[in-house]
Amino acid sequence: MWIMSPDFGLLNLILKTLHLPVSNLIYGNAALPSLLLMTAWTSGNIMMVFLAGLQGVPETLYEAIEVDGGGAWAKFIYCTFPHMTPTIFFNTVMFVISSMQAFLPAYIMTQGGPDNKTNFLVYYLYGVAFDFQNIGKAASLGWILFFMILAAVGVLFWSSRYWVFYGDES
Repeated sequence: MWIMSPDFGLLNLILKTLHLPVSNLIYGNAALPSLLLMTAWTSGNIMMVFLAGLQGVPETLYEAIEVDGGGAWAKFIYCTFPHMTPTIFFNTVMFVISSMQAFLPAYIMTQGGPDNKTNFLVYYLYGVAFDFQNIGKAASLGWILFFMILAAVGVLFWSSRYWVFYGDES
């Protein structure tokens, strides 16, 4: 909020210093992209998982590709990418689950946003439960969210048999 504030935000201070027009990121049409930018800013845990996955790729496979005359592209296509598919799959599942449960960015920055543009399902559920005191409807929304997440993750697990390589023959 401090970075993107239209009045005293760091981003607008930088834009003013560069003699560029200031922006109103958390209001209007830019509210949703600003929340996406904030989510991308916090993607360090995803990068740590990718780093751990890269360290698990055997060096002997890279050496075999070099002996066969392959370059960097061959190393990536035939070695790095296939061994990183479980990591990509894990990060995709975790991202889908967390993005469908988005609450905190909308709560902190926009309170549902201008014209309900950032009124995500979990934020709406929160409002129904605590602002309107309708616990039954909020519980129903929670179950709907659960089944939406279950369906999305089920599709990911079903599709994983076609693109995730676990290093066995199957």
